[in-house]
Amino acid sequence: MKQIRVGSWTIEVDVHQTKEFYNAYHLITEDCPCDYCANYVVACETLSREIKELFQLLGIDPHKEGEVSEYMENEDGTHLYDAFYHLVGRIVEEPNDSAPHKTEDEFSSLHEHEIHIAFSNDLALVPEGFPKPIIQLEIQLNLPWLVNQQDKEENSP
Repeated sequence: MKQIRVGSWTIEVDVHQTKEFYNAYHLITEDCPCDYCANYVVACETLSREIKELFQLLGIDPHKEGEVSEYMENEDGTHLYDAFYHLVGRIVEEPNDSAPHKTEDEFSSLHEHEIHIAFSNDLALVPEGFPKPIIQLEIQLNLPWLVNQQDKEENSP
């Protein structure tokens, strides 16, 4: 396992096992065909270099496996998303309180983009066959709306 520091979190990750799982798994939109999930998958292409590097460092494909929730459209037209992903690993050191923390250290520019990242041992919706030990990455961020607005209105519940 590789030890990684993300903000005030220190985790150990088996990047190889995590990546192998994501390589074999399907897109988020295969579990949920809603436009919010479809937009999330498309908007992953617009993630900052730092966020893409973080996902890569952890062995996670952001288009796959995770659970995604869209909360609201912001005044600037972006949408507030909350997502979580699983990874093979364990938490070594966590912040003293339980509030999500903006990342710092080697991912310092994430702070500027108001992206919140946390890790948890409280797991939800772990796919069958996911390798152990498991921790959950939780991320909250604003993403642009890229799916056709007309399609959104026609297909939303």
